[in-house]
Amino acid sequence: MATPQQPLFDSTRFDPGRTDLPPVELVKSIGRASDVIVGLAESKGRPTLVGATAELEKLAGRGIQLLATLVEQGAQSRVDTIACLNLPGVRVLAVGLGDSLDLSPEDLRRAAGIGVRHTASIASPSPRRIVVSLEASSDAQLQAVVEGALLGSYDFVPLRRHRPTRAIESIGVLSSPRASQQALDAGRSVAHAVCVARDWTNLPANLLGPSDLVEQARSYLKDLRVGVDVLDEHALAKAGFGGILAVGGGSARPPRLLRLDWHPRGARKHLVLVGKGITYDSGGYNLKSAESLLTMKHDMAGAAAVIAATHAIAELGLGVHVTTYAPIAESMISGNAYRPGDVLTIYDGTTVENIDSDCEGRIVLADALARANDDLPDLLVDVATLTGACMIALGTRVGGLMTNEDATADQVLDAAEIAGEEFWQLPITSQIRSQLSSEVADLRSKKDKFGGALFAAAFLQHFVADGTSWAHLDIAGPAWNREAAHGYVPTHATGAGVRTLIALAQSMAS
Repeated sequence: MATPQQPLFDSTRFDPGRTDLPPVELVKSIGRASDVIVGLAESKGRPTLVGATAELEKLAGRGIQLLATLVEQGAQSRVDTIACLNLPGVRVLAVGLGDSLDLSPEDLRRAAGIGVRHTASIASPSPRRIVVSLEASSDAQLQAVVEGALLGSYDFVPLRRHRPTRAIESIGVLSSPRASQQALDAGRSVAHAVCVARDWTNLPANLLGPSDLVEQARSYLKDLRVGVDVLDEHALAKAGFGGILAVGGGSARPPRLLRLDWHPRGARKHLVLVGKGITYDSGGYNLKSAESLLTMKHDMAGAAAVIAATHAIAELGLGVHVTTYAPIAESMISGNAYRPGDVLTIYDGTTVENIDSDCEGRIVLADALARANDDLPDLLVDVATLTGACMIALGTRVGGLMTNEDATADQVLDAAEIAGEEFWQLPITSQIRSQLSSEVADLRSKKDKFGGALFAAAFLQHFVADGTSWAHLDIAGPAWNREAAHGYVPTHATGAGVRTLIALAQSMAS
Protein backbone atom coordinates (compact mmCIF):
# COMPACT_ATOMS: atom_id res chain seq x y z
CA MET A 1 0.00 0.00 0.00
CA ALA A 2 1.42 3.39 -1.00
CA THR A 3 2.33 5.83 1.74
CA PRO A 4 0.20 8.99 1.61
CA GLN A 5 2.20 11.93 0.32
CA GLN A 6 2.44 15.18 2.23
CA PRO A 7 0.70 18.04 0.42
CA LEU A 8 2.99 20.25 -1.65
CA PHE A 9 1.33 23.29 -0.11
CA ASP A 10 -0.69 23.51 3.10
CA SER A 11 -3.12 26.37 2.67
CA THR A 12 -4.14 26.30 6.35
CA ARG A 13 -0.81 27.61 7.63
CA PHE A 14 1.86 30.05 6.52
CA ASP A 15 5.06 28.19 5.61
CA PRO A 16 8.06 30.44 6.37
CA GLY A 17 10.29 27.97 4.52
CA ARG A 18 8.83 29.17 1.23
CA THR A 19 10.32 32.63 1.78
CA ASP A 20 13.33 31.61 3.84
CA LEU A 21 15.78 34.32 2.87
CA PRO A 22 19.49 33.91 3.64
CA PRO A 23 20.73 35.44 6.90
CA VAL A 24 22.18 38.92 6.48
CA GLU A 25 24.54 40.75 8.81
CA LEU A 26 26.86 43.73 9.00
CA VAL A 27 30.52 42.80 8.53
CA LYS A 28 33.77 44.73 8.88
CA SER A 29 35.87 42.65 6.49
CA ILE A 30 35.59 40.17 3.64
CA GLY A 31 36.41 37.32 5.99
CA ARG A 32 35.54 33.89 4.56
CA ALA A 33 33.44 35.23 1.69
CA SER A 34 33.27 33.15 -1.47
CA ASP A 35 31.99 36.10 -3.50
CA VAL A 36 32.39 39.85 -3.10
CA ILE A 37 30.17 42.32 -4.94
CA VAL A 38 31.63 45.75 -5.74
CA GLY A 39 30.50 48.56 -8.01
CA LEU A 40 31.99 50.29 -11.02
CA ALA A 41 31.02 53.90 -11.74
CA GLU A 42 32.40 56.58 -14.01
CA SER A 43 33.97 59.66 -12.47
CA LYS A 44 35.36 62.50 -14.60
CA GLY A 45 35.37 60.22 -17.61
CA ARG A 46 37.30 57.43 -15.87
CA PRO A 47 36.11 54.12 -14.40
CA THR A 48 36.18 54.04 -10.60
CA LEU A 49 35.67 51.07 -8.31
CA VAL A 50 33.18 51.48 -5.48
CA GLY A 51 33.76 49.22 -2.49
CA ALA A 52 37.12 47.76 -3.48
CA THR A 53 38.89 47.27 -0.16
CA ALA A 54 42.55 46.91 0.61
CA GLU A 55 41.85 43.22 1.28
CA LEU A 56 40.74 42.73 -2.31
CA GLU A 57 43.69 44.63 -3.70
CA LYS A 58 45.97 42.41 -1.63
CA LEU A 59 44.27 39.25 -2.89
CA ALA A 60 44.73 40.45 -6.47
CA GLY A 61 48.47 40.13 -5.92
CA ARG A 62 51.49 42.37 -6.11
CA GLY A 63 51.77 44.34 -9.33
CA ILE A 64 48.15 43.64 -10.39
CA GLN A 65 45.65 46.48 -10.45
CA LEU A 66 42.19 45.23 -9.54
CA LEU A 67 40.38 47.90 -11.56
CA ALA A 68 42.38 47.31 -14.74
CA THR A 69 41.97 43.54 -14.45
CA LEU A 70 38.20 43.81 -13.97
CA VAL A 71 37.92 46.11 -16.98
CA GLU A 72 39.87 43.54 -19.01
CA GLN A 73 37.28 40.98 -17.89
CA GLY A 74 34.49 43.15 -19.29
CA ALA A 75 33.53 45.28 -16.29
CA GLN A 76 31.97 48.60 -17.24
CA SER A 77 30.02 51.42 -15.62
CA ARG A 78 26.88 50.91 -17.71
CA VAL A 79 23.95 50.21 -15.38
CA ASP A 80 22.91 46.57 -14.96
CA THR A 81 26.12 45.11 -16.41
CA ILE A 82 28.26 42.68 -14.45
CA ALA A 83 31.69 41.08 -14.82
CA CYS A 84 33.49 38.44 -12.72
CA LEU A 85 37.10 37.98 -11.69
CA ASN A 86 38.41 34.95 -9.87
CA LEU A 87 41.03 35.76 -7.23
CA PRO A 88 42.66 33.27 -4.87
CA GLY A 89 39.83 31.96 -2.70
CA VAL A 90 37.26 34.54 -3.73
CA ARG A 91 35.32 35.69 -6.77
CA VAL A 92 34.84 39.43 -7.34
CA LEU A 93 31.75 40.65 -9.17
CA ALA A 94 31.74 44.23 -10.46
CA VAL A 95 28.29 45.71 -11.12
CA GLY A 96 27.84 48.78 -13.31
CA LEU A 97 26.55 51.79 -11.33
CA GLY A 98 26.32 54.46 -14.03
CA ASP A 99 28.17 57.65 -14.83
CA SER A 100 28.20 59.28 -11.39
CA LEU A 101 29.53 58.59 -7.92
CA ASP A 102 26.51 60.38 -6.44
CA LEU A 103 24.61 57.15 -5.85
CA SER A 104 21.00 57.05 -4.69
CA PRO A 105 19.63 54.29 -2.45
CA GLU A 106 17.86 52.85 -5.50
CA ASP A 107 21.17 52.71 -7.43
CA LEU A 108 22.64 50.63 -4.60
CA ARG A 109 19.48 48.54 -4.17
CA ARG A 110 19.56 47.58 -7.84
CA ALA A 111 23.31 46.87 -7.87
CA ALA A 112 23.10 44.62 -4.81
CA GLY A 113 20.20 42.75 -6.37
CA ILE A 114 22.00 42.21 -9.67
CA GLY A 115 25.13 40.98 -7.94
CA VAL A 116 23.36 38.55 -5.62
CA ARG A 117 21.03 37.24 -8.33
CA HIS A 118 23.97 36.64 -10.69
CA THR A 119 25.99 34.91 -7.96
CA ALA A 120 23.09 32.59 -7.09
CA SER A 121 22.72 31.62 -10.75
CA ILE A 122 26.30 30.29 -11.02
CA ALA A 123 26.54 26.57 -10.34
CA SER A 124 28.47 25.84 -7.16
CA PRO A 125 29.16 22.64 -5.16
CA SER A 126 28.32 24.50 -1.93
CA PRO A 127 26.17 27.48 -0.93
CA ARG A 128 27.80 30.84 -1.49
CA ARG A 129 28.92 33.24 1.24
CA ILE A 130 28.42 36.68 -0.27
CA VAL A 131 29.74 40.03 0.92
CA VAL A 132 28.27 43.18 -0.65
CA SER A 133 30.75 46.09 -0.61
CA LEU A 134 29.14 49.21 -2.10
CA GLU A 135 30.22 51.89 0.40
CA ALA A 136 26.74 52.34 1.87
CA SER A 137 27.34 55.10 4.40
CA SER A 138 23.87 56.35 5.38
CA ASP A 139 21.04 54.36 6.95
CA ALA A 140 18.95 54.84 3.80
CA GLN A 141 21.76 53.45 1.63
CA LEU A 142 22.40 50.54 3.99
CA GLN A 143 18.72 49.61 4.10
CA ALA A 144 18.59 49.78 0.31
CA VAL A 145 21.59 47.45 -0.05
CA VAL A 146 20.03 44.94 2.35
CA GLU A 147 16.71 45.09 0.51
CA GLY A 148 18.33 44.70 -2.89
CA ALA A 149 20.52 41.78 -1.81
CA LEU A 150 17.65 39.87 -0.22
CA LEU A 151 15.20 40.63 -3.02
CA GLY A 152 17.80 39.49 -5.52
CA SER A 153 18.19 36.22 -3.62
CA TYR A 154 14.49 35.34 -3.93
CA ASP A 155 13.51 32.40 -6.07
CA PHE A 156 10.07 30.81 -6.17
CA VAL A 157 10.14 27.42 -4.46
CA PRO A 158 8.84 24.93 -7.05
CA LEU A 159 5.92 22.71 -6.07
CA ARG A 160 7.93 19.50 -6.15
CA ARG A 161 8.37 16.66 -3.69
CA HIS A 162 11.96 17.70 -2.96
CA ARG A 163 12.84 21.33 -2.41
CA PRO A 164 16.08 22.60 -3.92
CA THR A 165 18.93 23.41 -1.57
CA ARG A 166 19.65 27.04 -0.80
CA ALA A 167 22.15 28.60 -3.24
CA ILE A 168 23.27 31.24 -0.74
CA GLU A 169 24.52 30.45 2.77
CA SER A 170 24.82 34.03 4.01
CA ILE A 171 25.02 37.66 2.97
CA GLY A 172 27.30 40.16 4.66
CA VAL A 173 27.11 43.89 4.06
CA LEU A 174 30.45 45.63 4.45
CA SER A 175 29.59 48.70 6.46
CA SER A 176 31.06 51.83 7.94
CA PRO A 177 31.41 52.29 11.73
CA ARG A 178 28.29 54.49 11.59
CA ALA A 179 26.17 51.67 10.18
CA SER A 180 22.90 51.06 11.98
CA GLN A 181 21.59 47.64 12.97
CA GLN A 182 18.14 49.23 12.84
CA ALA A 183 18.59 50.00 9.14
CA LEU A 184 19.63 46.41 8.48
CA ASP A 185 16.60 45.08 10.40
CA ALA A 186 14.29 47.42 8.49
CA GLY A 187 15.70 46.26 5.17
CA ARG A 188 15.23 42.64 6.17
CA SER A 189 11.58 43.21 7.22
CA VAL A 190 10.73 45.09 4.04
CA ALA A 191 12.41 42.53 1.78
CA HIS A 192 10.70 39.62 3.52
CA ALA A 193 7.30 41.28 3.13
CA VAL A 194 7.90 41.77 -0.59
CA CYS A 195 8.93 38.12 -0.97
CA VAL A 196 5.82 36.89 0.87
CA ALA A 197 3.67 38.91 -1.53
CA ARG A 198 5.65 37.44 -4.43
CA ASP A 199 5.17 33.90 -3.21
CA TRP A 200 1.41 34.17 -2.68
CA THR A 201 1.02 35.78 -6.10
CA ASN A 202 3.07 33.05 -7.79
CA LEU A 203 1.07 30.20 -6.26
CA PRO A 204 -1.43 28.50 -8.59
CA ALA A 205 -5.08 29.36 -8.05
CA ASN A 206 -6.11 25.78 -7.21
CA LEU A 207 -3.95 26.05 -4.08
CA LEU A 208 -4.85 29.60 -3.09
CA GLY A 209 -8.57 30.36 -3.21
CA PRO A 210 -10.32 33.05 -1.16
CA SER A 211 -10.48 31.13 2.13
CA ASP A 212 -6.92 29.86 1.61
CA LEU A 213 -5.52 33.37 1.29
CA VAL A 214 -7.40 34.37 4.44
CA GLU A 215 -5.87 31.48 6.39
CA GLN A 216 -2.41 32.29 5.02
CA ALA A 217 -2.79 35.88 6.25
CA ARG A 218 -4.11 34.79 9.64
CA SER A 219 -1.19 32.42 10.18
CA TYR A 220 1.35 34.94 8.83
CA LEU A 221 0.21 37.62 11.28
CA LYS A 222 -0.38 35.46 14.36
CA ASP A 223 2.72 36.61 16.26
CA LEU A 224 1.98 40.33 15.83
CA ARG A 225 -0.52 42.60 17.56
CA VAL A 226 -2.67 42.86 14.45
CA GLY A 227 -6.41 42.30 14.71
CA VAL A 228 -7.85 39.92 12.09
CA ASP A 229 -11.54 39.84 11.16
CA VAL A 230 -13.11 37.86 8.32
CA LEU A 231 -16.55 38.09 6.75
CA ASP A 232 -17.68 34.89 5.00
CA GLU A 233 -20.38 34.75 2.33
CA HIS A 234 -23.18 34.76 4.92
CA ALA A 235 -21.82 37.78 6.78
CA LEU A 236 -21.20 39.55 3.46
CA ALA A 237 -24.82 39.01 2.46
CA LYS A 238 -26.13 40.22 5.82
CA ALA A 239 -24.01 43.40 5.67
CA GLY A 240 -24.89 44.19 2.05
CA PHE A 241 -21.61 43.63 0.19
CA GLY A 242 -23.32 43.06 -3.15
CA GLY A 243 -20.24 43.64 -5.27
CA ILE A 244 -18.00 41.03 -3.65
CA LEU A 245 -20.85 38.51 -3.62
CA ALA A 246 -21.63 39.07 -7.30
CA VAL A 247 -18.03 38.65 -8.44
CA GLY A 248 -17.51 35.57 -6.28
CA GLY A 249 -20.93 34.06 -6.98
CA GLY A 250 -19.81 31.99 -9.96
CA SER A 251 -17.18 30.06 -8.01
CA ALA A 252 -17.59 26.95 -5.85
CA ARG A 253 -15.19 28.71 -3.44
CA PRO A 254 -17.13 31.60 -1.87
CA PRO A 255 -15.66 35.07 -1.37
CA ARG A 256 -14.27 36.64 1.78
CA LEU A 257 -13.58 40.12 3.12
CA LEU A 258 -10.44 40.26 5.25
CA ARG A 259 -9.94 43.17 7.65
CA LEU A 260 -6.67 43.78 9.54
CA ASP A 261 -6.03 46.42 12.18
CA TRP A 262 -2.70 47.64 13.58
CA HIS A 263 -3.32 50.31 16.21
CA PRO A 264 -0.21 51.09 18.29
CA ARG A 265 -0.44 53.31 21.33
CA GLY A 266 0.16 56.96 20.55
CA ALA A 267 -0.60 56.73 16.82
CA ARG A 268 -2.09 60.01 15.59
CA LYS A 269 -2.67 59.26 11.90
CA HIS A 270 -4.92 56.61 10.38
CA LEU A 271 -3.93 54.97 7.09
CA VAL A 272 -6.42 52.61 5.43
CA LEU A 273 -5.22 50.21 2.74
CA VAL A 274 -7.44 48.31 0.31
CA GLY A 275 -6.07 45.56 -1.98
CA LYS A 276 -7.84 43.76 -4.80
CA GLY A 277 -7.84 40.02 -4.14
CA ILE A 278 -9.13 38.14 -7.18
CA THR A 279 -7.45 34.77 -6.64
CA TYR A 280 -8.31 33.77 -10.19
CA ASP A 281 -9.85 35.92 -12.90
CA SER A 282 -11.47 34.04 -15.76
CA GLY A 283 -13.17 37.23 -16.95
CA GLY A 284 -16.53 35.65 -16.17
CA TYR A 285 -18.96 35.71 -19.09
CA ASN A 286 -16.61 38.20 -20.76
CA LEU A 287 -14.10 35.38 -20.91
CA LYS A 288 -10.41 36.23 -21.21
CA SER A 289 -8.18 34.90 -23.98
CA ALA A 290 -6.32 31.62 -23.52
CA GLU A 291 -3.02 33.48 -23.19
CA SER A 292 -4.34 35.76 -20.46
CA LEU A 293 -6.02 32.96 -18.54
CA LEU A 294 -2.66 31.31 -17.89
CA THR A 295 -1.42 34.08 -15.61
CA MET A 296 -4.64 35.22 -13.98
CA LYS A 297 -3.60 33.70 -10.66
CA HIS A 298 -1.75 36.99 -10.12
CA ASP A 299 -4.89 39.12 -9.99
CA MET A 300 -4.71 39.07 -6.19
CA ALA A 301 -1.36 40.90 -6.13
CA GLY A 302 -2.99 43.98 -4.61
CA ALA A 303 -4.34 41.99 -1.67
CA ALA A 304 -0.98 40.27 -1.22
CA ALA A 305 0.71 43.68 -1.19
CA VAL A 306 -1.51 45.25 1.48
CA ILE A 307 -1.37 42.19 3.75
CA ALA A 308 2.41 41.88 3.48
CA ALA A 309 2.89 45.62 3.98
CA THR A 310 0.72 45.52 7.11
CA HIS A 311 2.91 42.75 8.52
CA ALA A 312 6.08 44.79 7.94
CA ILE A 313 4.50 47.95 9.39
CA ALA A 314 3.57 46.06 12.57
CA GLU A 315 6.90 44.22 12.75
CA LEU A 316 8.76 47.52 12.49
CA GLY A 317 6.50 49.00 15.15
CA LEU A 318 5.61 52.06 13.08
CA GLY A 319 3.54 54.57 15.02
CA VAL A 320 0.62 54.84 12.63
CA HIS A 321 -2.84 53.28 12.83
CA VAL A 322 -3.26 51.01 9.80
CA THR A 323 -6.49 49.30 8.81
CA THR A 324 -6.36 46.96 5.83
CA TYR A 325 -9.12 45.49 3.68
CA ALA A 326 -8.72 42.68 1.18
CA PRO A 327 -11.90 41.83 -0.76
CA ILE A 328 -11.11 38.31 -1.96
CA ALA A 329 -13.04 36.40 -4.61
CA GLU A 330 -12.61 34.00 -7.49
CA SER A 331 -14.22 35.15 -10.75
CA MET A 332 -15.55 32.09 -12.55
CA ILE A 333 -18.35 31.04 -14.92
CA SER A 334 -21.35 29.02 -13.74
CA GLY A 335 -25.11 29.24 -13.41
CA ASN A 336 -24.54 31.46 -10.39
CA ALA A 337 -22.13 33.85 -12.08
CA TYR A 338 -23.11 37.47 -12.54
CA ARG A 339 -23.93 38.56 -16.08
CA PRO A 340 -23.34 41.63 -18.23
CA GLY A 341 -26.39 43.81 -17.72
CA ASP A 342 -26.98 42.80 -14.10
CA VAL A 343 -27.53 45.58 -11.58
CA LEU A 344 -25.55 45.20 -8.35
CA THR A 345 -26.01 46.98 -5.04
CA ILE A 346 -22.75 48.07 -3.34
CA TYR A 347 -22.24 48.33 0.44
CA ASP A 348 -23.14 52.04 0.52
CA GLY A 349 -26.37 51.48 -1.45
CA THR A 350 -25.04 52.63 -4.83
CA THR A 351 -26.42 50.57 -7.71
CA VAL A 352 -24.06 49.58 -10.52
CA GLU A 353 -24.91 48.32 -14.00
CA ASN A 354 -22.41 45.57 -14.84
CA ILE A 355 -21.29 46.30 -18.39
CA ASP A 356 -18.41 43.83 -18.50
CA SER A 357 -17.87 40.95 -16.07
CA ASP A 358 -14.13 41.26 -16.65
CA CYS A 359 -14.26 44.57 -14.79
CA GLU A 360 -14.64 42.62 -11.55
CA GLY A 361 -11.78 44.34 -9.73
CA ARG A 362 -13.47 47.71 -9.47
CA ILE A 363 -16.68 45.99 -8.26
CA VAL A 364 -15.04 44.32 -5.24
CA LEU A 365 -12.97 47.42 -4.52
CA ALA A 366 -16.14 49.53 -4.50
CA ASP A 367 -17.52 47.47 -1.61
CA ALA A 368 -14.25 47.68 0.34
CA LEU A 369 -13.78 51.43 -0.25
CA ALA A 370 -17.36 52.12 0.83
CA ARG A 371 -16.76 50.12 4.00
CA ALA A 372 -13.43 51.88 4.61
CA ASN A 373 -15.25 55.23 4.86
CA ASP A 374 -16.67 54.05 8.19
CA ASP A 375 -13.11 54.11 9.60
CA LEU A 376 -12.69 57.86 8.93
CA PRO A 377 -9.11 57.52 7.59
CA ASP A 378 -6.63 60.36 7.20
CA LEU A 379 -5.52 58.68 4.00
CA LEU A 380 -7.17 55.90 1.98
CA VAL A 381 -5.07 53.99 -0.58
CA ASP A 382 -6.20 51.16 -2.84
CA VAL A 383 -3.84 48.90 -4.76
CA ALA A 384 -4.95 46.74 -7.65
CA THR A 385 -3.93 44.97 -10.83
CA LEU A 386 -6.85 46.83 -12.34
CA THR A 387 -6.59 47.74 -16.02
CA GLY A 388 -4.76 46.70 -19.14
CA ALA A 389 -5.28 50.30 -20.23
CA CYS A 390 -2.77 51.44 -17.62
CA MET A 391 -0.19 49.03 -19.05
CA ILE A 392 -0.80 50.39 -22.54
CA ALA A 393 -0.30 53.93 -21.25
CA LEU A 394 2.72 53.39 -18.98
CA GLY A 395 4.27 50.07 -19.95
CA THR A 396 4.91 47.13 -17.68
CA ARG A 397 7.36 48.65 -15.18
CA VAL A 398 5.53 51.82 -14.14
CA GLY A 399 2.37 51.87 -12.05
CA GLY A 400 -0.42 54.38 -12.45
CA LEU A 401 -1.33 56.82 -9.67
CA MET A 402 -4.68 58.62 -9.56
CA THR A 403 -5.85 60.72 -6.65
CA ASN A 404 -8.49 63.24 -5.62
CA GLU A 405 -5.96 65.93 -4.70
CA ASP A 406 -2.43 66.87 -5.75
CA ALA A 407 -1.11 66.98 -2.17
CA THR A 408 -1.97 63.29 -1.81
CA ALA A 409 -0.27 62.53 -5.11
CA ASP A 410 2.89 64.26 -3.89
CA GLN A 411 2.78 62.30 -0.62
CA VAL A 412 2.49 58.95 -2.41
CA LEU A 413 5.09 59.82 -5.05
CA ASP A 414 7.55 60.85 -2.34
CA ALA A 415 7.04 57.49 -0.61
CA ALA A 416 7.46 55.63 -3.90
CA GLU A 417 10.74 57.47 -4.61
CA ILE A 418 12.10 56.53 -1.19
CA ALA A 419 11.03 52.92 -1.78
CA GLY A 420 12.50 52.78 -5.27
CA GLU A 421 9.20 52.07 -7.07
CA GLU A 422 8.02 53.93 -10.14
CA PHE A 423 4.54 55.47 -10.36
CA TRP A 424 3.22 58.13 -12.71
CA GLN A 425 0.26 60.36 -11.97
CA LEU A 426 -2.67 60.21 -14.38
CA PRO A 427 -5.68 62.56 -14.30
CA ILE A 428 -9.32 61.93 -13.44
CA THR A 429 -11.05 64.47 -15.67
CA SER A 430 -14.58 65.84 -15.47
CA GLN A 431 -15.22 64.43 -18.95
CA ILE A 432 -14.31 60.94 -17.72
CA ARG A 433 -16.57 61.36 -14.67
CA SER A 434 -19.46 62.30 -16.94
CA GLN A 435 -19.28 58.83 -18.51
CA LEU A 436 -20.18 57.07 -15.23
CA SER A 437 -23.94 57.57 -15.54
CA SER A 438 -26.20 54.64 -16.40
CA GLU A 439 -29.76 54.53 -17.76
CA VAL A 440 -30.74 51.71 -15.40
CA ALA A 441 -28.61 52.27 -12.27
CA ASP A 442 -26.64 54.93 -10.42
CA LEU A 443 -23.42 54.02 -12.23
CA ARG A 444 -22.14 51.89 -15.07
CA SER A 445 -18.98 49.85 -14.56
CA LYS A 446 -17.45 50.57 -17.99
CA LYS A 447 -17.85 52.95 -20.93
CA ASP A 448 -15.57 52.11 -23.84
CA LYS A 449 -11.94 51.24 -24.58
CA PHE A 450 -10.68 54.83 -24.42
CA GLY A 451 -9.19 56.09 -21.16
CA GLY A 452 -9.94 52.82 -19.40
CA ALA A 453 -7.55 53.40 -16.48
CA LEU A 454 -9.01 56.87 -15.88
CA PHE A 455 -12.60 55.60 -16.00
CA ALA A 456 -11.81 52.85 -13.50
CA ALA A 457 -10.30 55.41 -11.12
CA ALA A 458 -13.28 57.75 -11.53
CA PHE A 459 -15.58 54.83 -10.74
CA LEU A 460 -13.62 54.04 -7.55
CA GLN A 461 -13.55 57.67 -6.48
CA HIS A 462 -17.35 57.65 -6.32
CA PHE A 463 -17.09 55.31 -3.31
CA VAL A 464 -14.64 57.51 -1.39
CA ALA A 465 -16.31 59.87 1.11
CA ASP A 466 -16.08 63.59 0.40
CA GLY A 467 -13.14 65.15 2.24
CA THR A 468 -11.15 61.91 2.46
CA SER A 469 -7.66 61.96 0.94
CA TRP A 470 -7.48 59.04 -1.47
CA ALA A 471 -5.00 57.47 -3.87
CA HIS A 472 -5.45 54.64 -6.35
CA LEU A 473 -2.41 52.59 -7.43
CA ASP A 474 -2.91 50.58 -10.62
CA ILE A 475 -0.13 47.97 -10.58
CA ALA A 476 -1.37 45.88 -13.52
CA GLY A 477 2.00 46.33 -15.25
CA PRO A 478 4.67 46.12 -12.54
CA ALA A 479 3.00 43.39 -10.45
CA TRP A 480 3.93 40.66 -12.95
CA ASN A 481 7.26 40.61 -14.79
CA ARG A 482 6.65 39.08 -18.21
CA GLU A 483 10.29 39.51 -19.22
CA ALA A 484 13.65 38.25 -17.97
CA ALA A 485 14.70 39.05 -14.41
CA HIS A 486 16.30 42.48 -14.00
CA GLY A 487 17.91 44.23 -11.06
CA TYR A 488 16.37 42.74 -7.93
CA VAL A 489 13.14 41.90 -9.80
CA PRO A 490 12.54 38.23 -10.66
CA THR A 491 10.40 36.85 -13.44
CA HIS A 492 6.67 36.62 -12.68
CA ALA A 493 5.43 38.04 -9.35
CA THR A 494 7.35 41.11 -8.18
CA GLY A 495 5.67 42.21 -4.94
CA ALA A 496 4.93 45.62 -6.46
CA GLY A 497 3.52 48.23 -4.13
CA VAL A 498 4.65 46.70 -0.85
CA ARG A 499 7.67 48.96 -0.37
CA THR A 500 5.74 52.11 -1.27
CA LEU A 501 3.01 51.33 1.25
CA ILE A 502 5.57 50.75 4.01
CA ALA A 503 7.36 54.00 3.16
CA LEU A 504 4.01 55.81 3.14
CA ALA A 505 3.20 54.45 6.61
CA GLN A 506 6.66 55.51 7.78
CA SER A 507 5.99 59.06 6.59
CA MET A 508 2.75 59.16 8.60
CA ALA A 509 4.16 57.59 11.78
CA SER A 510 4.22 59.55 15.02
